[in-house]
Amino acid sequence: MNARSLLSLLIVSAGLVAGCDGIEGVDEDLGEVTLRPGGGGFGGVWLNTSLIGATLFSEIDLKGASHDGVRFNGLQIRRPGDQWLTASSVSAVDGNLKAKVGTTTYSGADLVGSRWQLTLVEGEDDEGVAAEIWIASHVQVSPDESRYVFETLDLEGNVVPVCDADSAGNHTLIPIKDVTVDAMTGAMATRKDTVYLACTSGAVGKAIVWGYKPWDRVLSDFEVATRVVRADYCFDGTPWTETGTSLQLRDKYNINTFVHASDPTEVVWTKTGAACVGTPRSSIYSAAQVVCDGQALPLCPSNTSMTTFSGTLFWTKINAS
Repeated sequence: MNARSLLSLLIVSAGLVAGCDGIEGVDEDLGEVTLRPGGGGFGGVWLNTSLIGATLFSEIDLKGASHDGVRFNGLQIRRPGDQWLTASSVSAVDGNLKAKVGTTTYSGADLVGSRWQLTLVEGEDDEGVAAEIWIASHVQVSPDESRYVFETLDLEGNVVPVCDADSAGNHTLIPIKDVTVDAMTGAMATRKDTVYLACTSGAVGKAIVWGYKPWDRVLSDFEVATRVVRADYCFDGTPWTETGTSLQLRDKYNINTFVHASDPTEVVWTKTGAACVGTPRSSIYSAAQVVCDGQALPLCPSNTSMTTFSGTLFWTKINAS
């Protein structure tokens, strides 16, 4: 594959995969349901997405190993007076990026304008094609979470965002430390010296926006949160929804709760899978059609609660209002 076609593939993939999302807005009966960080006892209706949200450079090995189609070659930090400093190391801490130059650590707004040199590779022995992305803007959401807009150039030399717009119109991403995500199955694992760039237009980033921070809980629980976003009932990467479908959810962390508790149960989500199904999120399916590993999921009992099944993390309801 030549340089132009490989870079074209990178840009097209960023648009098609990372950007599928619904429209979050305001319901007069429910109040504000747009982006918010979560924090305890929130009610509201969330609009899901059906895709994980990976791009060809969602995962970067910060030590320079070829990984996930990308090799990281270095980072330059722009300082006043157009002075450029070469970072000696780059890391992710919680949801923030940090870079060191000697004994000085740069983070937050200091990294706006920093340029990340990459090589796009197809295999371990591929010499690859040079590419560059840079941080165009930064917002500090909380001490342990930043949101960044990364940009690059398309084939015509136009500046384009790395992430497509989320439902609020933002092209933001949130970095996650030492995580690798299988883009087909949604399975997550730890991977040393890696940063995962989670676009907020995809399920991994959206789960953080909904309040479920991967640095605050074990990775397996965060993985379940991303499956909730995607209605991945069978925990195999297959979504049982269309992007933009609304839902309500309750969780063991007291971050979200139901606005209309009388609405029908969708699924009870445990650490190991969906324990039961009531009304599927997508109207094209009936409960009897939700089959995982050749077995239909059990129906949720009428008296379902957060304690009905052992290991429950989330309980979702269909927004019938």
